[in-house]
Amino acid sequence: MAIPQSSQTGTSGKAAASRLALPGIFLVAGLAMLSGAGHDALQTRHDIAVGTTADGAVTDLIAGSGSDGDTVYYPRVRFITQSGDAIEFTGSSGTSPPAFEVGEAVTVLYNPASPGTARIKSFFQLWLLPIILGGMGSVFATIGGAGLIVGGRARIRAGSSAHPAAGAAAVRQAGVVQRLSRD
Repeated sequence: MAIPQSSQTGTSGKAAASRLALPGIFLVAGLAMLSGAGHDALQTRHDIAVGTTADGAVTDLIAGSGSDGDTVYYPRVRFITQSGDAIEFTGSSGTSPPAFEVGEAVTVLYNPASPGTARIKSFFQLWLLPIILGGMGSVFATIGGAGLIVGGRARIRAGSSAHPAAGAAAVRQAGVVQRLSRD
């Protein structure tokens, strides 16, 4: 079976399909990020609903590497649970410059059934990941979805102008009746 050639671009149907691959990848990546944002937001809501607060203190700043290679600082926090256990944990979001100082008092949110999964109770520490993933996921999904729509329409137009019979078949498949004039 021969692959039809587009009269306008000179590319095969396989090449046209490969042009839709990049928007498809963007769409899938965007949906995955949105899914991750939703999961983390639901987890944060759960932590807030079942969590207990305690007073804690930043005991150290742990240096790490950020996504751009710069040094970021993660707060190390110590608090005492209601049952009297001393717990230490490292915050999940690092910043440069540090968002906290050693010795700074913080409010800790923890699940009494699992105090080792404690978090600093601040908007930034609780909601940063869902906001970033949600924002990036929205952008990626929008770009990917728009690219698929525009690319798909262009592919249909190219197919209908290069092959009138194939174009009419595509229009019929879309549920549109097309009347051809008789000469």
